[in-house]
Amino acid sequence: MPKATLAREWSGASLVRRLTVDPLGLGAAIIVVGLLAVFVLFPVVRVLAQPGVPEWVRLLTDPRWLRLGGNTLMIGVLSTVSAVMLGFLFAYATSRPDVPLRNLFKLIAILPLVSPPFVGGLAFILLFGRRGVITYSLLGLQGDIYGWHGLWMVQTFAFFPIAYLTLAGVLRRINPTLEYAAQDLGAHGFRLFRTVTFPLATPGLTSAALLVGIYALSDFGNPMLVGGPFKVLATETYTQVTGWGDLGMASALSAALLLLSLVLFAVQRYWVEGRSYATVTGKGSFADPLPTPAPLRWGLFIACGLVALILLAVYAVVFVGAFARTWGVNWRLTLENFEYTVFRGKQLWNSIRFAGLAALGGSSFAVLAAFLIQRKRFPGRAAADFAAILPAALPGTLIGVGYILAFNTPPLALTGTGTIIVAAMLFRTIPVGYRAAIAGLAQIAPSIEEGAADLGARPLRTLWDVTLPLIRSAFTSALVFTFIRSMNTLSAVVFLISPGNVVASASILSLAEHGEWGQASAMAASLMSAVFLVLLGFRLLTGGRMRLFEL
Repeated sequence: MPKATLAREWSGASLVRRLTVDPLGLGAAIIVVGLLAVFVLFPVVRVLAQPGVPEWVRLLTDPRWLRLGGNTLMIGVLSTVSAVMLGFLFAYATSRPDVPLRNLFKLIAILPLVSPPFVGGLAFILLFGRRGVITYSLLGLQGDIYGWHGLWMVQTFAFFPIAYLTLAGVLRRINPTLEYAAQDLGAHGFRLFRTVTFPLATPGLTSAALLVGIYALSDFGNPMLVGGPFKVLATETYTQVTGWGDLGMASALSAALLLLSLVLFAVQRYWVEGRSYATVTGKGSFADPLPTPAPLRWGLFIACGLVALILLAVYAVVFVGAFARTWGVNWRLTLENFEYTVFRGKQLWNSIRFAGLAALGGSSFAVLAAFLIQRKRFPGRAAADFAAILPAALPGTLIGVGYILAFNTPPLALTGTGTIIVAAMLFRTIPVGYRAAIAGLAQIAPSIEEGAADLGARPLRTLWDVTLPLIRSAFTSALVFTFIRSMNTLSAVVFLISPGNVVASASILSLAEHGEWGQASAMAASLMSAVFLVLLGFRLLTGGRMRLFEL
């Protein structure tokens, strides 16, 4: 919109008219903008304002902090490259109709998305650690998974599903007629892949790399579990808060991590997503993809099968460990590991309760914010749009530190309460529901709502009877995704828990750090079971129409 037009739109007379015509919408907009300002922007500002000159000087000159920054960048690059390569392998294999068991591979590839990322770290310790079932029990080796090499392996398997989902959609949209045309011109085998398929998938590869990079840079649970002496910015931020009580240095480290994440997020959102990569216009093609050559087909099957076996072993070992009396020593089955973690402890029930509240509140807030920003015109609209998507770029450790700084004094003294945990869960997951609702609203012609208004429906009734039913799927997806993400979150809430408000994810980390492998596995198994039961329940309630992940 031209600046002159925008200025006229917000002129005094125009603004007064908008205030009087739709006071309810304006009031809702004020509430949305206010909540985003308090729970998203204000904590970020507090983190950036907390460090003094000495902290910034130490961050930029002290070899220790420079080494941490180098470690973070190194593991981020390594994990991103390997995760994207693995994600592309799965996406390409599942896009070929003649690859055996491709539907099973689709299902297995998304398992890490519905479980805490750090469960992979726990499972790899149980498999390849000093008492690992493979290294110690089967091979008689004293395996040492702790360090950058173990962290690299764990992050690769934890984050490749993000790349897979991004690339699977890109590869599905490639018109098969392009492959037929290239074949008619003499391109076959690897040349066909190199000149047609790979160039068309390049934008997806770039987007996948940037998304995975954000997750790898800000990962907290896996470096805490398997990083060992290999420290990164996220783990050191936690140490500065809990070990030294140095909020200034913790804020400086969080700010450095924020800068890296924001750069990747900005490139992904405003450069990659903003470019056009159209290949074919006009009528769609109904042609089937070219048959996959037998050596490639079976090579893809074997490679995906090996990865699938590793992922199944990861989850199997967690459930086996939950029932083992003493991991690596006494394999007798027992239910004692569940006694404290599930039956007597409150951690799992706290997670379910907090995640449920965050899911209901977050999905409702995301849909309301999307409606107001998409359909209404009010001062601060652009800032509200930015604040609604900003949490996607915020490292969990920054959110945790920011909430400590922002809500530790009146009038918003929330530290130590369950409310602050719910708020952190809710606002960290806002971008997913918000973008889903924006996409849904973009497909609804404003004339439908205008027609309801012409028939005498007030704005609130139009929203309830017309708009919301049309974006019900976006609300449902946001509800389920927020619940899953909130159940599995660790990096933000680990700063905010109190003795009476411990959540399952933080308990798993604490138990694993103290070598309580059986109890840690029992808590992880219970957490994953709860998430899968919720997913199954929603799928049954929606009659199989819920599409959280495109399968």
